[in-house]
Amino acid sequence: MYFYNKVSGANVSSSSRTVYRALLHYANRETWSCFPSIRTVSHDTGMSRSTVMRCLKELEQEELILRINRFRKDNGKTSNMYFFN
Repeated sequence: MYFYNKVSGANVSSSSRTVYRALLHYANRETWSCFPSIRTVSHDTGMSRSTVMRCLKELEQEELILRINRFRKDNGKTSNMYFFN
């Protein structure tokens, strides 16, 4: 419940709050991390990819999440890892 309350009091857009809550849906409850793709978050929220990416940037700037880029063994990009602060 802590993270739900944290985003409610944050200075972010309602779209960013929706994206944050979508990420929480996938969070590991021990590590508070997750790695859904932007496509998945877009589908879950009904928002465009560009809106989701803008919201993720806003959440990161407000230090509500930490985003880590992940790569495959062949150096191809895969979904990012997100940690809740």
